[in-house]
Amino acid sequence: MNPEKIKRIVLKLGTNSVIKDNRFNSSLVNAMAAEISEMVRGGRQFIIVSSGAIGLGLEKTRLHNQPRPVEMQQALAAIGQSQLMNNYEKAFGKYNQMIAQVLLSQENFERKESLCNLKNALEKLLSLNVVPIINENDAVAVEELAFKKHFSDNDGLAVTVASHLNADLLVMVSSVGGLFTANPEQSAGAKLIEKVSDIGEVSAAISGKSSAGRGGFATKMRAAEIALNNRIPLIVTKGKNGFLGKIMKGEIEGTLFEK
Repeated sequence: MNPEKIKRIVLKLGTNSVIKDNRFNSSLVNAMAAEISEMVRGGRQFIIVSSGAIGLGLEKTRLHNQPRPVEMQQALAAIGQSQLMNNYEKAFGKYNQMIAQVLLSQENFERKESLCNLKNALEKLLSLNVVPIINENDAVAVEELAFKKHFSDNDGLAVTVASHLNADLLVMVSSVGGLFTANPEQSAGAKLIEKVSDIGEVSAAISGKSSAGRGGFATKMRAAEIALNNRIPLIVTKGKNGFLGKIMKGEIEGTLFEK
């Protein structure tokens, strides 16, 4: 991976990155907004794929202990989506960086005309130095909520967007922070695998799902396989403050998937 050749970056933030202690993770997002805003001024383009709407809907309604059938998750997503964008607006507004909301469903990628319209809209936003913030439209796209066919906490959505928009890099911020030889939350001897070039050679993967999100590391492995097939470098990292600047200097704290 040559950082100097990276212009277009897709950044995916999972639920456990966006939400911390049942609240919007302002510390992470504010620091990230500062880095992204500076890089956009320097000529780079960013697309953010963000989870967190349902989690913020739970915070707003205080319904954490209530049953969550699909229609309840739809309602929570609708309530939380405005909260999510409001928080992003505040974070990026500090640096006069424009953002835009884009809500998608799987159908947007299945129909040729819809996909063309989507790509045109995103390309125009990027040409205007706007940072699109994408989320699955959980208020109406219930496949993921019902676990029938899904983007798995936006892992699949992020790599799909990266593939269709010809991204130079896909970065996934994860609470785990990379691929390890064993689950680091359960094994003290787990070691970070710094680079993967062939998914078939990796025998150990974290299978457990996080408490708030819908995706485990297995979904990131599937996304990594798609990214590798499309020649898009993928980095899974923990998202510590300053992580984007380090990546652009070639300093990776996490796992790089690259052929």
